[in-house]
Amino acid sequence: MARSNHRTFLWCVLAVVGGNYLAQIPYYLHVYYFPHGAPPAWGGTLLLGATLVWFLAGFVLLARGKRTGYWLLLSFLLVEVSFYLHNMVIQVTHGFAPFFHLQAGDPILFVVFGIGYLNLLCGLYFLVFLVLRRTTLVAERPNLAPPRALAG
Repeated sequence: MARSNHRTFLWCVLAVVGGNYLAQIPYYLHVYYFPHGAPPAWGGTLLLGATLVWFLAGFVLLARGKRTGYWLLLSFLLVEVSFYLHNMVIQVTHGFAPFFHLQAGDPILFVVFGIGYLNLLCGLYFLVFLVLRRTTLVAERPNLAPPRALAG
């Protein structure tokens, strides 16, 4: 497989998962801080920070062609997809339609929930890609330079 496919894959993972982490900031402020003036939830913030470190460690190490990075990113994506899939199953078992949260009348919630659903769907694809391309991802050093098509 061409190295540019690996770079494109890594850039897509970074965009989707990174966008999800960035979306948590306006989500928290909109839902918890502004209406109630609540102080930061340090436990949740630390957990979110720990998962971000987990993701970034896997991402960077895999970009360097390291086997450890492969397993870290694979485990992160497995947990992330499981989290969103679990939420979807719970929502459906309680009588709500799949992707129910996209009906939110609030534009911030609509975008943040949409990004979450995107992480579920793309995460499934990313997992399949990682499993099918394990040997070439670890054997090559994809590096983080954007593919020519994305570079402009």
